[in-house]
Amino acid sequence: MSNTLKTQLLMATAMIAAPVTPAFAQALQYPAAELHGMGASSIAVALPREMNCFGPSTGPNKVGDSNGSAQNLSSEGKYDPAAGAGFNCVTQHIQPDIGGKYISTGSGAGRTAWRNLSTIAALPGTGATNKFPTDFGASAAAWPNPHFIFTDSPMATTDISTYATNAAAKSAGALIQVPFYVLPVAVAYNPVYGRKAGVDAVFNVANPVKGYDGTTVAGGLRLTKQVYCSIFNGYITNWNDVRIQALNVAPKAKVSTSLRDPVNDTAARWAADGAPIRLVGRLDNSGTTDIFTRHLAAACGGGIMGLSKPNLYLNNAQALPYNVSSGVNLSTSGSYKTSLTASPSTTWAGTTNMISGAVFTIGSGITGTEAPGKYLVANLNDGVAAAIESAPDVPSASDVDFLLNGKVGYVGADYVRPALSQTLHSAALEVGNSSQTKKPAFAMPTAANATAAFGTQIVPPESNKAGKYIPGGLFSRSNPADWYEALYSGASTLANAPVGYPITGTTQFVTGTCFASPAVRNALVAFLTGSLGKLTAAATAAPDKKTLGLMFTGTSVKALGIKPQMGIAPLPKAWSTALYETFLTRSTQKAPDKSLLVSRNLYIQAGVPTAKVLGQKGTKTVLVEADLPTTVSTTVKGKAVFNEAGPNSTCTNGVGI
Repeated sequence: MSNTLKTQLLMATAMIAAPVTPAFAQALQYPAAELHGMGASSIAVALPREMNCFGPSTGPNKVGDSNGSAQNLSSEGKYDPAAGAGFNCVTQHIQPDIGGKYISTGSGAGRTAWRNLSTIAALPGTGATNKFPTDFGASAAAWPNPHFIFTDSPMATTDISTYATNAAAKSAGALIQVPFYVLPVAVAYNPVYGRKAGVDAVFNVANPVKGYDGTTVAGGLRLTKQVYCSIFNGYITNWNDVRIQALNVAPKAKVSTSLRDPVNDTAARWAADGAPIRLVGRLDNSGTTDIFTRHLAAACGGGIMGLSKPNLYLNNAQALPYNVSSGVNLSTSGSYKTSLTASPSTTWAGTTNMISGAVFTIGSGITGTEAPGKYLVANLNDGVAAAIESAPDVPSASDVDFLLNGKVGYVGADYVRPALSQTLHSAALEVGNSSQTKKPAFAMPTAANATAAFGTQIVPPESNKAGKYIPGGLFSRSNPADWYEALYSGASTLANAPVGYPITGTTQFVTGTCFASPAVRNALVAFLTGSLGKLTAAATAAPDKKTLGLMFTGTSVKALGIKPQMGIAPLPKAWSTALYETFLTRSTQKAPDKSLLVSRNLYIQAGVPTAKVLGQKGTKTVLVEADLPTTVSTTVKGKAVFNEAGPNSTCTNGVGI
């Protein structure tokens, strides 16, 4: 009998029908494992930074994308509160033997890979060729499927049913889909709108906004709903438009001022040509586009843009408004996954074509011809960001030596300042309908403003406002679709929030229940638990419990966590509680009707290992995979003793994801 089993048997009476909750938090190092993920590009900067803080100690985790890039992140992040213990992820790690790799493919490709339980079709490259053999294995076969995906738009009904078929063959268990990040989608612009003789012309923003560090200018160009709706519908096509200038009023000033650089641009040139607005959007199936178009569909109707100016965004979709009759067809561009050849349907956000036919590719620039009021398209968030960041390249009509940029688009908040290493600025968007009041308000895409937009009215399935289990109701915790549907039902205002940052949505985490490797299963549960701020101990005495609780989720400026540093908000407490208790531990929550959440049997693993139990009361400080339970319970004197960190009872040892 192993020492671990002896320890668990001795503690049987305390563990019957419930997992052990340690009275103290003692250091324990978990078995080595490497997690594989793919999907949404919106969080492809923030997620690896979180993973780098978790581990491994050998260096930053690898990130690739379907634009063909593979890189280490330039910085591994730092939690640096004004008071108390900090955590430098360059030199410190929560679990030094747990790492991960992430391929940014876009939400659509991530969902395709997940429903098929294979990355082969979605890996960047030709056929099954992996563009990243050094970082991700010599062939697609070296990484047959991801352990999880992230997606800004939900798994469709067909995705879920296809997964169920493939999961049965692979013994992957039930599908799990839950919101994990609260994501503000930034309206991103390049502060440099022009250049002449090597000298930049920079937007003269009357109300510049600084980031959380108090020094970095993050943007602040103010746009009301009327104005940004008009821009993205193609009705306002130049930055010198009087409706934009009218919003550029400095504090205590009585009149507005032009966005023109007063030093490096002339009033005559600006009046004649201004800076034409060049829209930049996504072509690949994009969850970021889904969040963006959901808001425009909700916010831009009702004649807000003026008479005879209809809202071209009819519904949320993963692709921008398009019509096959336009003749635009980018299916020959091999970098892109969406073929613009289908008749308009709910696949598109509208039936009026908003695609110019021009394509931006990282490393190659623009091919095709741009058109005013229509989108230049690029692959993934980093493609859109790179297009906006690119140098001015269009000659001004009245001064051909003055080159113009003027691009504006939409990206996840971790692609704009003050997120580390980013250069793009973001617009400050009107809060609610405050422009109709004496004190209009504008919000930047920050974690705090995204949290405000999410609000407190949206509750998880089968939950009260605190996230505690209450069975019954419109949505079920057992249904992976319901965790997303609950976001936009009833009193939810998330699509067009009256407070906070208006273009806010969520990034969903998707996985299965059963894993072939106990070490991978444990690593995933440990990482998710840590990201939610619910870990109580690490591999070493530092970080302490308080640091673990805030280093990813802290929203106070004095103790800003890794997610909020990147502009992304953690889940509200009710949602993180419901997610954790349902999927990451063997919950002890009891509903008012005395039913137990654990009876739903939805969890991946019965919590994370503790020093008291699997660490044999602190005598074992480093675990190996063989120390992790492969069964849900052990029978002691005819009674079930539930194993700490044991798998779901529906799973079979050695098979799964």
